[in-house]
Amino acid sequence: MTRAVLLFLLSAVAARAGEPYRPLAWRGDAEWYGSAFWTGPDWTRVGKDWHHPGNDTPSVRRFECPRDGRVAVTGRVAKLHLSGDGIRATIRHNGRDAWTAEIGGTDGTGVVHRVEFDVKAGDAIRFVVHKRGHIGCDTTGWDPVVVYADGAAFRASEAFAAAKQGGGGWSYEQEGEGTAPPAVPAAAAPERPSAPPSPALSALLAARAGELAPETDSALLAMAMEEWWREDGLDDTPATYRAAASNHLERVRALASCAGAPPADADRLVGAGPQSLDDWRLHYLRVRALKRSLMMGRPEMRFGELLVCKRRMPSYAHLVAQYYGWRQRAGGGLYAVARPGQSLALRDLTGGRLPPGSCLEPRVHPDGRRVLFAFVACDLTTPEPTSLPVNEAGPDERYFHLYEIAADGTGLRQLTRGPYDDMMADYLPDGGLVFCSTRRKGYSRCFGPQYSPRWDTYTLHRADGDGGGIRTLSWNDVSEWFPAVGHGGEILFARWDYIDRDAVTHQNLWSCRPDGTNPMAVWGNGLPKPHCTFQARPVPGSHRLVFTASAHHSITAGPVCLLDPTVGLNAPEAVERVTPLPYPEAEGWALPEWYESPWPLSEDWFLAAYSPKRLRSEGQHKSDPNPDDALRIVLLDRRGNRELVYRDRGIGTTTPVPLAPRRPPPVVASVLPADPPPHGELTIYDVYRGLDGVPRGSIAEIRIVQLFPKTTPVANVPRMGLAGEENGRAILGTVPVEADGSARFLLPARTKVLFQAVDRDGFVRRTMRSSTYVQPGEVTSCVGCHEYGTTLPSAAGGAPMAMRRAPSTIEPGLLGGRPFGFVEVVQPVLDRHCIRCHAGEKPKGGIDLTRAPDRGFTRSYWALCGDAAGRPTRPEADAGDLVPRYRQRNQIQITPPDDLRAARQSRLIRMLAAASGHQGVKVPPDDLRRLAAWIDLNAIFYGVYDAPSQARQVAGDPVPMPDIR
Repeated sequence: MTRAVLLFLLSAVAARAGEPYRPLAWRGDAEWYGSAFWTGPDWTRVGKDWHHPGNDTPSVRRFECPRDGRVAVTGRVAKLHLSGDGIRATIRHNGRDAWTAEIGGTDGTGVVHRVEFDVKAGDAIRFVVHKRGHIGCDTTGWDPVVVYADGAAFRASEAFAAAKQGGGGWSYEQEGEGTAPPAVPAAAAPERPSAPPSPALSALLAARAGELAPETDSALLAMAMEEWWREDGLDDTPATYRAAASNHLERVRALASCAGAPPADADRLVGAGPQSLDDWRLHYLRVRALKRSLMMGRPEMRFGELLVCKRRMPSYAHLVAQYYGWRQRAGGGLYAVARPGQSLALRDLTGGRLPPGSCLEPRVHPDGRRVLFAFVACDLTTPEPTSLPVNEAGPDERYFHLYEIAADGTGLRQLTRGPYDDMMADYLPDGGLVFCSTRRKGYSRCFGPQYSPRWDTYTLHRADGDGGGIRTLSWNDVSEWFPAVGHGGEILFARWDYIDRDAVTHQNLWSCRPDGTNPMAVWGNGLPKPHCTFQARPVPGSHRLVFTASAHHSITAGPVCLLDPTVGLNAPEAVERVTPLPYPEAEGWALPEWYESPWPLSEDWFLAAYSPKRLRSEGQHKSDPNPDDALRIVLLDRRGNRELVYRDRGIGTTTPVPLAPRRPPPVVASVLPADPPPHGELTIYDVYRGLDGVPRGSIAEIRIVQLFPKTTPVANVPRMGLAGEENGRAILGTVPVEADGSARFLLPARTKVLFQAVDRDGFVRRTMRSSTYVQPGEVTSCVGCHEYGTTLPSAAGGAPMAMRRAPSTIEPGLLGGRPFGFVEVVQPVLDRHCIRCHAGEKPKGGIDLTRAPDRGFTRSYWALCGDAAGRPTRPEADAGDLVPRYRQRNQIQITPPDDLRAARQSRLIRMLAAASGHQGVKVPPDDLRRLAAWIDLNAIFYGVYDAPSQARQVAGDPVPMPDIR
């Protein structure tokens, strides 16, 4: 018996005996932290010189000792992604742990190890990396070396290029079974069987098509039958035909009853009693054909031609990146289906007048005569992300631009140009256009290099009907999607809204007026699921909206949902799932089918794009992308019925829009003056609305904080602080609050801000972890401090006190009007009161509060904020921090009043504000206010992103406001 065979048998016996290790799979087609990698469930990965653990599967690099001897195992373990809650590293000799260490989430220095022990030939030395809490940001550098006493050395990274298990003695494993296929963040549901229909059933349909569905072309009917076969799980046996026919016959009777009266055909089919298999086939086809006829004959389907968009899948599966122009792949176009649900015949609207490229999200003018769409010229390749310069530094290539064409295919014209993505447009009732564009400039705060140096934030803009007069409507710093005009003429859209909270869970429904005024949350901004309220549209004759409940880490896809916003601003029960599927990612990845682009015909009937293919996530799209031909157009109802309307076997078909006139929404006239000032005006009726538990009379002022868009493309590069993924920000200043809780003040226009309710001692009692802005000349108001719901202010007491005077101007004070800097604001307080004890070679308690630069910050900042800096936000741990923070990806959806992460609750402030002081040191109120302001800004260190300004802030110098803000 050879040694290889013996080892195989031994390993098989070990597996049967419960050996916990399983081999990882090679991924040579992808790269992470500079190398290909071996992978397993839920992000379990081992690269050339790094590890990443999975949720339930620690990542393992194994070395098999080639001979007996004494070895020294050396190396250094350190975090590469400086965030998260850290990892646990273990060196294991056979079944014995020889060394272990805990590495904090932001510990880029790490721990050096040297472990010696005796080994036998065939012994296993394993290097194990396990999560400490969650696996976010757990990429860890580790390149161990096994050295024999005679000097023979085996370095892990040197053997990695072999790209095979056992190369150079090194193998790659996971500990445990795991719960998901490789490279998928969570368990993915299997696709439904796609076996073709029975040839006998297909032949029978072809022979009897004229009798069964005389109004439907045979090619479309055959495609519809393929959908029936898969949907009903048929296997060409009487039992499955009987079960399916019985189910759909009940549905036929319900559909017919709703239409007025049961047709005679339904009664005849109820009494049918097939005997042979052929009889059952025909019976089944008759039932399904009758049901299809009832659905396609609905009054809602009598609109004439149907506009559809054919397109290939983008090259990246992510809520933002899927819509970059440079991520598109050529194919498809705009088409009008002549007889929807009855024929595959269509007409090409653009007729070859555009170069190869990709169309996106067409919209039909309410007059039914014009079509607005986005188009990007491209081919089937995707540029290398790092090869793309920032927009203004490169040519106008691979960008979406807006186009318009008449419904009859004439008058094609390009409306926008320039090195920006302009897309997702809709017609405004006043003759203008609303769309999303990267002209706002900025980067998301949680992206990697695969998103490119191009501006990746796109927000609401508007233009004149000819594409001129472009101006920014939304000053949000991260992306927005799918503007649509509501029944009242307002703009509905999805907004990414994460400020000191989870980046994944908040892409929900907002609205504003067509001039950009009055931005407000409509539903879901305080809910963690669904992650994305995408493609929302008003339902004709109803106050409800239809939308696609989509994932963050995938393409736009999920169940079709009906939303009643009147149920509650953050009420999960406001949603009815028309298609019974989980919210993708928020409730797992078990989606064997999915929908997008729902178009409501009524509260009960919808057109939509449908895919019978399993939804792929961002973690899977490179090796197993969502298929290009996945989507087809279907008709749905709220009773669970679905019928094919149109399909192209070669490419996906999506975005169904009836090519017909419809009732236009009303024109909402702009309230802005013709020659506006550079500011707007805001009134808060009663700040105590929403400040439960805070006594009236406590709040002295509203602090206004400006938030800056990120101007560097990679997450946490540079770091702004130790919370992670923070905005740069500046205190603009404060405005007074009247005795009745009202405030009225001027705000700089086109400026993203949040508000803080500050008490008379300078402590924030509640922070707005969302944002707002005003347009030049806008006059607006809000009820109170994070007042959720539809409560309106009472008029019983007359006008609020602040309304009886002129609006306040912002008073910058000592800290306002410039980006916040820790060394400028906080360090002088530490210098005056703390460094007499907390400095030198042996600072008291090991706490060095000096301004010496250290790992991108200062020693003082690390001393105050560096304890367990990478762990997630948890109440029991945050309460013990000197300086608590809302750490990145925290699941605190709405800020409670007097939250324990506010300065007033922090150990540092409570210690310094004690009546006896701290170790005899009493910090004056003004210095306490400085410390409190810093903590209440989420304990950031830098206020700006660019390196020269950060260097000045490390030196303690004030810096000017950034150019992009």
